[in-house]
Amino acid sequence: MKEEEKQQKMIQLQILAQQAEQIRMQLGNMEEQMDNLRRLSESLEHVEKEKLDNEMFSPLSSGVYIKTNLKDNKEVLVAVGANVFVKKSISETKDLLKEQEKKMELLLNQTKKEFENFANSAMQLEKELSQSQ
Repeated sequence: MKEEEKQQKMIQLQILAQQAEQIRMQLGNMEEQMDNLRRLSESLEHVEKEKLDNEMFSPLSSGVYIKTNLKDNKEVLVAVGANVFVKKSISETKDLLKEQEKKMELLLNQTKKEFENFANSAMQLEKELSQSQ
């Protein structure tokens, strides 16, 4: 293998490594989103079972809660974008979350395959480079 060809393969390998790292980070974010969807679904089930006027803590922000009394355990407000909210039953909301989970799972699987392709390409390049020495 010529020196110029080696350098090009080294550059390709670096680019593949950077792209694989970006995909790995995306996978981490997607898995975190999946966890959030599952926790939200579990929270809805708990709210549905709570008695009205029960005292509970409601989140205001990450790690900040306020004491509240449950006034409705049948409906929630769901953000649909652009600061627009719609009332949905807890059952409808859980169904919506299941659909989001399915879509996220498909996207997660596609991204994992993409990551594997980058990893395989990188291994092939490394093999070629090591054989040329």
